[in-house]
Amino acid sequence: MVGSWKINVSTGAMPEKVATAVSALNIMVGTNYKPIAYLGSQVVNGTNHAVLCEQTVLTGKDTKNVVVAIFNEKPEDFKLTLVAIERVIESGAPEGGIVVDASTEIPAEAKAAFDAQFEAFVGSKVEPFAYLGSQVVNGVNYLFAATVTSISENPVVSAAIVIVNNTTGEVSFTDILDTKCDALTLGYAFTWLKRQNTALGSPLGEWP
Repeated sequence: MVGSWKINVSTGAMPEKVATAVSALNIMVGTNYKPIAYLGSQVVNGTNHAVLCEQTVLTGKDTKNVVVAIFNEKPEDFKLTLVAIERVIESGAPEGGIVVDASTEIPAEAKAAFDAQFEAFVGSKVEPFAYLGSQVVNGVNYLFAATVTSISENPVVSAAIVIVNNTTGEVSFTDILDTKCDALTLGYAFTWLKRQNTALGSPLGEWP
């Protein structure tokens, strides 16, 4: 559908022109960009491409954020045009803030926390493809980038920031590319759902 994002995540090779455009970001003074994953494309006035990146703001105390860089490709143009750089995770203050440390190699303790929450999850298939960082809040919040695929007759795929707390078991989703996913597509994983359903003896993600 014209205007909608087609999610096609790749943590390896990106389209050649996209890879060149991402490298060119580092020409900008004051920031560095490390690609994490190619997220997908969108047909709007040509083709838009979205890339998830770790952004380092070069100061006396370098700050890392997670951003989505969007490039436009037109058939008649040799190079891609940078359309936008949208911040999706911002590093916070040292105490209680988010520490961004992006990698496609997910640390064992973070993966264990993720698996513990999604082992019995129904409604959507949630697959992490990158670890984005952590935050100390009532335990530890682990931040992931993940694909979320609805379990339905016509599956919808989205790319989301998924936050899992290793102490409370709370889970939250944020749609990265605003693909207009509703609660069902994102697995209806509201933060109260696990506690409520566990108390009622229902599997995580299943309505009581």
